[in-house]
Amino acid sequence: MPAFLLIDLECTCDDPMFERDDMETIEIGAVLGELTDEGFLPVRQHSFYVRPLIHRQLSAFCTSLTGIEQHQVERAPTLAETWHAFVHWLGDAPVRGWGSWGKFDATQLILECRLKGLDFPLEALRHLNIKQLFARKRGHRTGLEMALQLSGLSFAGRPHCGVDDAMNIGRLLAQDALLRQAVLDRLPD
Repeated sequence: MPAFLLIDLECTCDDPMFERDDMETIEIGAVLGELTDEGFLPVRQHSFYVRPLIHRQLSAFCTSLTGIEQHQVERAPTLAETWHAFVHWLGDAPVRGWGSWGKFDATQLILECRLKGLDFPLEALRHLNIKQLFARKRGHRTGLEMALQLSGLSFAGRPHCGVDDAMNIGRLLAQDALLRQAVLDRLPD
């Protein structure tokens, strides 16, 4: 069965925010599932913590927002090492594409890989902006929590936890047939 990958990132942050080039991924929340006309069925999920190299000390704002604590990133592998673990986790799954809630995740991963001289392992796959597809259906953009509410769902888990956010995008795909069809229509055969 062809697979679809959902990703949500958490990055170093502070108030006021860092410059875009200084933001670093500290969590890649990933959900791999089967996307069909009937629904989205998660097959496996994982939270990959990443050790930042620029802002090694997480701000109190970042910890409060994401729930990620200093000890989690201090023990985590670098982004280069995380990509190896990520590719191993994906295995030989026949992934048709990947999606995220908005374009931030794709833009951040591409930029950060470029700045660190890394290959981007999802480069050959089509990225879909699920937030944009949802907005086209509803007539306006909204955050993930509101999108879930508009679809009769409540948020499960902790907001700004990468894997929980990715799972909630999957729940939205499972619930919303029009959104699911919009994603399926944009994936290669």
